[in-house]
Amino acid sequence: MEEEGSNINNNTTTSCPPLKIYFLPFPAPGHMIPMVDLARVFATRSNNNNTHVTLLTTPSNAQPLLQNKQQFHIHTFDFPSNQVGLPPGLENLSSAKNSITAHKVCTAMDLLMSQIESFVKQNPPHALILDFICIRRFSFSDLGIPIIPFNPMPIFATCIFEAINNSHVSLASSDSIITVPGDLPHPMTLHVNPSYGFRALAHPFLQAKHSGRKHGIIVNSFAELEAGYTEYYQKLTGVRVWHLGISSLMVKNEYPLRDNIDECLLSWLSTKEPNSVVYICFGTLCLLRREQCLELARGIEASRKGFLWVVPEDDEEFQVPEGFGDEGMRGKVVRGWVPQVLILNHPAIGAFFTHCGWTSVGEGISAGLPMITMPRFGEQFFNERLVNEVHGLGVEVGAWEWSMSPYDAKNKVVSWERIEKAVRMVMEADSGGTLRKRAKEMKEKACKAVQQGGSSYHNLTSLIQSLKQTSLDGRWLDAN
Repeated sequence: MEEEGSNINNNTTTSCPPLKIYFLPFPAPGHMIPMVDLARVFATRSNNNNTHVTLLTTPSNAQPLLQNKQQFHIHTFDFPSNQVGLPPGLENLSSAKNSITAHKVCTAMDLLMSQIESFVKQNPPHALILDFICIRRFSFSDLGIPIIPFNPMPIFATCIFEAINNSHVSLASSDSIITVPGDLPHPMTLHVNPSYGFRALAHPFLQAKHSGRKHGIIVNSFAELEAGYTEYYQKLTGVRVWHLGISSLMVKNEYPLRDNIDECLLSWLSTKEPNSVVYICFGTLCLLRREQCLELARGIEASRKGFLWVVPEDDEEFQVPEGFGDEGMRGKVVRGWVPQVLILNHPAIGAFFTHCGWTSVGEGISAGLPMITMPRFGEQFFNERLVNEVHGLGVEVGAWEWSMSPYDAKNKVVSWERIEKAVRMVMEADSGGTLRKRAKEMKEKACKAVQQGGSSYHNLTSLIQSLKQTSLDGRWLDAN
């Protein structure tokens, strides 16, 4: 089934046929959001509307996109829910509340790959851009077109993965500071031991490296943020890195308010002093244990700072003490979706308390906010090192228990004392002023990168031109 996006015009005044590009995201918020933004950018940045962009996804994942104007086409594939024992419509990891359901979603996505591959062969594009996780089930040899992996996290994190994977030295205990092996641009330390099951976790990264050797890999970041790790990675792997910028800065989003709750929320924020409120959000997948919720609430309460805490609507573990937040005077707790980018850019917000998911980090950087970091699983611990150890944009609370999954139970709870201390360090002028200055400077670099003449703008222009030239030289010159 194909839904036609709006504002698509395949007619062109040039002699070249339209450049056909397919985008294949992985069904998880931190993967889909930046890739959808990227598809929008490709559809709008080509000259004379001479690019035909199609997003390959499933009906439930397509539904939110069809509610707004899009500059690209959407082609959907029936999700094999019955084959894996999922209820109809559960097609995204954001709807999975445990590891068993999440595994079924991933299995169904693996099963779907054969359908997608057949479609691509029967309706060949000039290029396929796909999430690196989708690579493991995709055959490249028979397609004969550029296959470009999309990496939704910084190349810095990939370099850490590579350094640990290539090392034959056993990492130290998680009770001590771990020095990452290798000749990285900076001496790098970790407080967690990611060695257990690490090679299985790193496999998609290594596959992305090999499959992207000819045409490169797209990264949801910008060169100035990577602090030399782009050059390090390219030298290490021989793979071209296309830093196209933080995706939320690359598109013009209208951020429509969904209901009266959003309007009330923004009205409440407008009553607060500038830089006086801590925005707390751990994304869609990270669910805190009840004990951790209580410690976090106690730490925020002890800091006496204003706060806005957003939690998933169906988070059954969430619990805070009675009277927490002075019943809305000093803080608010909101369940469900909020327009996060709009909130982060509100003058009242003074810091972002985050799990370090890369989409959230990018949005925090784009808003020029210092961060309070509490990673929960996966590469979030690596993202934290880039934010704090390399750039000094935030303060960590000491979440040092590695997990490969958002559903794994945490045995250690970050104490309220650590949380209070971190919040005060960031929010109070004497200690937070330097962090705030660095965050504003990084925001300026991020915005400049995606503007005309910037590094990411140049990369995107070069990539589109390269794909156009490849299409002219390829066997689908007369396609479409």
